[in-house]
Amino acid sequence: MKKRLKWIAISVVGFLLVLAGSAYGYIQYLNGKLHHTQITADKDGRPPAAAKDSQGRSPMNILLIGNDSRVGEGRRYGAEGHEGLADVAILMHLSADRSNATLVNIPRDTMVDIPRCEIGKGKDKKVTEARFGQFNDSFRSIGASCTVATVDRMLQVRTDHYIEVDFKGVRDLTDAVGGVPICLDAPIHDPVLSGQRGGTGLELPAGPNNLSGNDALQFLRARHAFGDGSDLARIEAQKVFLMALARELKNNAKLSNVDGMFKIANSAVSALTVDNDLAGVDKLIDLADEIKKVPEKRMAFTTLPTETYRPAPDQVQPRRPAADNLWAAIRADRPLTEGDPAADPPPPPVTVPPSAPPQTIAPADAAKIRVTVDTGTAKKRITPVVEALKEKGFKATSGTTMPDGREHANSRITYPEGKQDQAKAIATALGLPETALEVARSGDTTIELLIGADLPERDPNGSPTQGSSSTPPGAPPEPPKATDLNLETADNTKCASPRKK
Repeated sequence: MKKRLKWIAISVVGFLLVLAGSAYGYIQYLNGKLHHTQITADKDGRPPAAAKDSQGRSPMNILLIGNDSRVGEGRRYGAEGHEGLADVAILMHLSADRSNATLVNIPRDTMVDIPRCEIGKGKDKKVTEARFGQFNDSFRSIGASCTVATVDRMLQVRTDHYIEVDFKGVRDLTDAVGGVPICLDAPIHDPVLSGQRGGTGLELPAGPNNLSGNDALQFLRARHAFGDGSDLARIEAQKVFLMALARELKNNAKLSNVDGMFKIANSAVSALTVDNDLAGVDKLIDLADEIKKVPEKRMAFTTLPTETYRPAPDQVQPRRPAADNLWAAIRADRPLTEGDPAADPPPPPVTVPPSAPPQTIAPADAAKIRVTVDTGTAKKRITPVVEALKEKGFKATSGTTMPDGREHANSRITYPEGKQDQAKAIATALGLPETALEVARSGDTTIELLIGADLPERDPNGSPTQGSSSTPPGAPPEPPKATDLNLETADNTKCASPRKK
């Protein structure tokens, strides 16, 4: 497996926090260096926006993307000319009242459903078909807009903005702030070896270190230097870096210097790509002001709960119900941290938006709806789902296992043009969200249901089995369990733990 970037899109947060107060003329200059494109490439429509709180305030979801492109970097970071994948993706959720934030790192090797994506027009048009694959592959060909579409499907709530950063952004930002202080409880020795699993060449002593430029980038990329040498272990080390950088940016007096702010802004902005609605330094400043409202102790960093993906042990899949509970907490704007009663006002009560009334279909109408039920691996799951649909009046037939032979994380209902209402009726009958709907390829004439891990197990008669972890539509989300989250907060000054030799 190629050595790939797994640095966190930390430079983004730093860049945002220091732009406020810059001179107008300089901001206009920076605007000309800022790259931007459309927010999503999903052609099947977007999920709803996050619900407002009882005071009419809106939460915000921002996707931070780390692009590991080697274009222009030569051979020092691996395959020369590598165009890049979404090797880092962090969903930053800001609560409606801005009292807390949750940052969820989505491991790059997570197996997910990637929707059909399309961007551009005419000869510049690019299209990738829907597929089941590694999360970081969502970036291929289309770019960040398809990664946003993939996260929309996972979260089932709209992503408001995205910010993409590359190698240069990490190097230049850490140089501009004078380095990021990192504590190590043991030395790091990550020698460059022959083959694809070689190290980064990073050598650091135990104790305090100040990392900037290439040293910072190597620390964030060093996969085999931490824990058990896995990608997930590297994520834990990256949390330490991110928390240290957040503290540095908030507390370092050097950032109050106008020259210092200009240096950071000028070095970072050319390495950023944002969505069209965020394409302006003034808009980034506004976003920075929102982020700065969150206290360090209420800025929570976690990783999407995963487990080994059985068909390919080097990959992982969302671990249920832990992953579902985390996404549900974000959709409902539930904080993962507790406030300080002496300092924080009591939060407004969390309200779950009422679900749309179930779609009712007369038996005669349901009988007109034909659907073929397929599965990824477990063919025994087909019959119970077919029976459940027949019980509700649908004309359901058994299909086959898919050629990829993999269990898909999310169920999918593909439908021909003009049959969206019928597909919605099937989704409602099974308790699936509308994000499960997808337009079929041109020429397909039937509705097909692909059973995913999110569809509750059913007995041979079609009834849900006891112990099903699926939450009924409209029910309040189950709070995530602390043991599933491995939570850290920005005020944590823990040391990183290098891999034991």
